[in-house]
Amino acid sequence: WIGMCTAGSLVYRNFQSYGFVLAGYTLCIVGLPATLTPWHTFQIASTRMSEIGVGLLSATLVSELVLPQRLWENIQAVVRSKFRDFSVLLGTGAPAGLNQPFLKFMQDIYQLEAFRSSAQFETDDARVHSATINRLNVQFMAVSTTYVVLQRLIQRLQTRVASKEADALQVLMQPLSAAVLIDGQPASHAEAITRVQQAVAAFQHDFDTRLAVQLQHLMMHPEVNQLEVETGAELLSRLAKELTDYLDTYALLVAQPRARKVASREFTAEQLHMHIDWLPVSIAATRGALTLLILAAIWMTIDWPSGILAMTLGVITSTLFAASPAPMATIRQFSVGVLLGIVLVYISNVFWLTAAHDYVMLCIVITPAVLLTAWLSARPVTTLVGAGLGIAYFLMVGFNQALGDNPVKYFNDSIALMVALVVSGIMFSLTDYAASPWAKARVFTQLRKLVVDACLHASMTAPVFEMRTRDLIQRSGSVHRPQEAESVRVVEALCAALEVGHAVLALRAVARGVLAQPYQLVQRTLTLVASYYKQPGLAQQQAVLQWLDHFLAWLQGGEYADALLPSQARKLTTQLHFIRLVIAAEVLQDQALTPTGADS
Repeated sequence: WIGMCTAGSLVYRNFQSYGFVLAGYTLCIVGLPATLTPWHTFQIASTRMSEIGVGLLSATLVSELVLPQRLWENIQAVVRSKFRDFSVLLGTGAPAGLNQPFLKFMQDIYQLEAFRSSAQFETDDARVHSATINRLNVQFMAVSTTYVVLQRLIQRLQTRVASKEADALQVLMQPLSAAVLIDGQPASHAEAITRVQQAVAAFQHDFDTRLAVQLQHLMMHPEVNQLEVETGAELLSRLAKELTDYLDTYALLVAQPRARKVASREFTAEQLHMHIDWLPVSIAATRGALTLLILAAIWMTIDWPSGILAMTLGVITSTLFAASPAPMATIRQFSVGVLLGIVLVYISNVFWLTAAHDYVMLCIVITPAVLLTAWLSARPVTTLVGAGLGIAYFLMVGFNQALGDNPVKYFNDSIALMVALVVSGIMFSLTDYAASPWAKARVFTQLRKLVVDACLHASMTAPVFEMRTRDLIQRSGSVHRPQEAESVRVVEALCAALEVGHAVLALRAVARGVLAQPYQLVQRTLTLVASYYKQPGLAQQQAVLQWLDHFLAWLQGGEYADALLPSQARKLTTQLHFIRLVIAAEVLQDQALTPTGADS
């Protein structure tokens, strides 16, 4: 049961994940004492249920009556912050690089989803706009990815000294960059959002004319490859369309934040799809079960009175911290809080509880511990310290007896908590999946596998592909360590996978409406790209590049006249050329998607 609950806490997120954690250690709290007095099992379980009910009711009343705070307000703040940050990024660029903004956007996406899923039953506003928030999240994911892909293409052209092509793309993009800012600032109210929408619509209306002018100008430079500009223009057009959709949804929330009736929508692909790697889930489940078994063996071998307490805390730590990107650091901070809780329990039991003879005095006595726990938990730097203090204090504090009556129990319980932390720490150190080099290599391998799935599985869609790739990186913990060199490499690999994956899916979408001959050529392309990403190597890379050159030559030579419309040929050409650019650039990127040991 503990293994299943630990696995569930990793597979799911937010309140669902914590629900599995609660299911795990609640069994210890109810079931383990019942092993000593099995005839009291029903009484222990019913008491536990009544305690939980009283606690939930009290917390709800206090939250509603004393300085109430709504998650809906946090949702609005995150939505506005994302829009503001992206507007500034699109309007002014990223002189310090794209990795930091990209990681921040990923964190904002999952934070917003956490708030949205937790606020379903809080207010009418959150419930009415839940689907809208979900859609906004997915649209932001798409537009931010397209922007990063476009900027990487421009940087790639600049690296290849294709300055005229890069300059042409920047000139084409400049009106869009100017459109998202009002007097140099992001739009902050409904009227400003409307102005931005109008400016972006005007950009889309005039885009073909501007592109034709740029291409005409570049014809005076024979060394310029116009296909590079057309490929970037295709991405820029997609960026403008996705930005329009994002602005429409964002305007709905800004202009009508308290609307009680929203038009019905069907969001078939708008849920956040998960990418679950069952290996770390299995490792965590095994670790949780072994932690319980080790502590149970200690308890049964030496007939330790406080063994139940040790098992309870061991289960709490193994399930609660299973999804931590740095479990050893988490255990250390939590241990500091447990030590503080042990000291505070000694002071409470010896000096304070002995003077608490009624309910009012009891409240006064435990208030310092409650306030200290709340203060530490409210600060991001000391959240885990506060959690350790609160759990240790309320597990040990003697409401029914003073320390002087039973000092042996206090020291036994203190030792039990420390033993549980030591066993949990040892188990985490032996099975720290996130910190192992082969786990990082496995992330690269799974990114490549997602590209292979995009090539071979017709059911894969762009939103599903993007959500699964982002979810993979989110679960790997790289977004929590953005300064590490390994995290930078992971983000680079993520961007490369998104580039190829979206291009492959766009290629597949174009191929759906073509005749048999070009369709077979597209299928051959997808097969070769999948083969390269499945088993990357120089021979596979050269094979796919040669085939792409052959396909592009067929398209550019005009031999497609009887099989393709000019618009279809142009879209196929730009997507094929973009795929070729990305794959060819991997030669220069020190194995961007193939780190050392990735295939081991």
